[in-house]
Amino acid sequence: MLARTLIACLVCVTAAAGRVQAQQSDTLPTAVATAFHQAYPNAKILNVAREIRDGKVIYEIESQDGPMRRDLIYGLAGNTIEIEDILPADSVPAPLRAAVERDLPGATILGGERIRTGDVIVYEVSVRKGGRTQILNYDPAGVRKE
Repeated sequence: MLARTLIACLVCVTAAAGRVQAQQSDTLPTAVATAFHQAYPNAKILNVAREIRDGKVIYEIESQDGPMRRDLIYGLAGNTIEIEDILPADSVPAPLRAAVERDLPGATILGGERIRTGDVIVYEVSVRKGGRTQILNYDPAGVRKE
C-alpha cells in the first residue's frame, strides 16, 4: 500500500514538474522583469511560475501593488498576455452586482477578477448560494459569458 502511494505521488510530481516551475524574481528573463517593473514600479513580486502554454514559454507573476493584488502573464519577450486584477467583494462593479442578483438571486458575492487579454475584458465573479460556491463570467456590462 505504501509503495503504491509513493509511486502515485512520484508520478504526480513528475507530471507537474514539466508544466510549472516556481522561480524567484531574480531569475526572470530580463525582458519580462523590465516590462513588469516599468508597468508596476511599486509592486512587489509574491511568486513567479514558468509555464508552457500552447507550446510557448510564459511567465506568471503574482504581485501586490499597494492594496491591489494582480496576476500577470508575460511572454518570453516581455509582452503582456493577460492581466488579472483581484477584486474584493466590495469592489465588484455595480453592473456585475446587478447581473449576479438577476442570474442567481440571493447569492453572496465573495470577490472577483477583472481579466484583460489585449482589449478584451472579462470578469470572473465568485459567489456563494446555499452553501455552494461558483464562478460566474461576465463582460463589463453584466452580460453573462460561458
